Amino acid sequence: MRKSWVNTALINFLIAASLGLLLRGAFVWHFDFDYKNLLHTHSHVATLGWVYLILYALLVDCFIPESRKRKPIYNRLFWFTQITVVGMLFSFPFQGYGAVSITFSSLHIFASYSFARLLWRDMEIKNPPIQQLVKSALMTMVISTIGIWAMGAVIGKGMQATPWYHIVVQFYLHFQFNGWFLMAIFGLFLFLLSQWGVQLKAKTFKHFFLLYWVGLIATFAHVLAWAFKADYYNWINGIGVLAQLLGFILLFQSNWKEVRSVVLTKSRLNKILIIFGVSSLLFKIVLQTLLLIPEVATVSTELRNFMIGYIHLTMLGVVSGFIFLILRQRIRKLISGIGIQIFILGFVFSETILFFQGVLIWMKWGSIPNYYLLMFVVSILLPLSLILLLSNNWRKGIGRV
Repeated sequence: MRKSWVNTALINFLIAASLGLLLRGAFVWHFDFDYKNLLHTHSHVATLGWVYLILYALLVDCFIPESRKRKPIYNRLFWFTQITVVGMLFSFPFQGYGAVSITFSSLHIFASYSFARLLWRDMEIKNPPIQQLVKSALMTMVISTIGIWAMGAVIGKGMQATPWYHIVVQFYLHFQFNGWFLMAIFGLFLFLLSQWGVQLKAKTFKHFFLLYWVGLIATFAHVLAWAFKADYYNWINGIGVLAQLLGFILLFQSNWKEVRSVVLTKSRLNKILIIFGVSSLLFKIVLQTLLLIPEVATVSTELRNFMIGYIHLTMLGVVSGFIFLILRQRIRKLISGIGIQIFILGFVFSETILFFQGVLIWMKWGSIPNYYLLMFVVSILLPLSLILLLSNNWRKGIGRV
């Protein structure tokens, strides 16, 4: 694996976390900047600079044969994509969605199309479940961009204040997070399990895979229910939620004993990362299942605490948790114990405060004393953990490879 790719993605993560800290601080002290523009910067660097690029590095490392991964095109495409991220970093804060930021965003999309084509052509995956997940991840990545192109049409027709703007944005996010990101993570985790000697039962995986796809498509109806206030969208969303819940139950039940026996033999840090990633995934499944309750479904689209908490649960808990685990196996010296433990503490504290504050507001029970200051303080732990991870890499020479 190219260590420079990993460190670049981690630096992007540090920048995104630092911007998130600044956004939290804006509720405590007055800063003279456009909050919405900085929020766009934070989200784009986090998703496209951290998650996208680290998945790029891992997918190439795990699934492209050595002779092909050394082709210059992969390195050139990575750095071209990083240039688009830097372009967004320095344009979104000043103009939001403007000519420069949209140009760099569009170039990133075209780069992702090129990556999807290259990976699809060059990858060699003998394990059918892993191959299905990786191909599905690439497909949903491309599908998600329909929302971005549709956004241009919506803005062009002056429909930013209509539900259609929210729909196209959520279409992109839905298929990015629950399609591209999670399917890629599942594929990489199954690859890791296969290296540990664990093979999923083929019939069980087939059922899980079908149910997950049904759920992925049907749960987008949750957004349509918010936009059009029609009950039948809630029923469609309910079918999707139940399909994914059943799929995960079948998967866990069928493979739990074998996976558990292997996990027990791993190091303490590996166990921590596995427990962290799986627990985050289980909590995400529980929250998604609660959407079957109409009152919860309604409040989930109205309370900002719940929306941010859910996004961070997926991005920091499930996606980043499993990424750190897989990175540790590919570059053993990369993940320092103290850095990862501080990251988990920062995540757990911030998520607990976010959701608890949301419940208090929902139930009209008041608010957490000094809520914004408390959120700012615990948010310091996230960039601190990434600084420790990066300094660990440079100290051990990883950053110079």
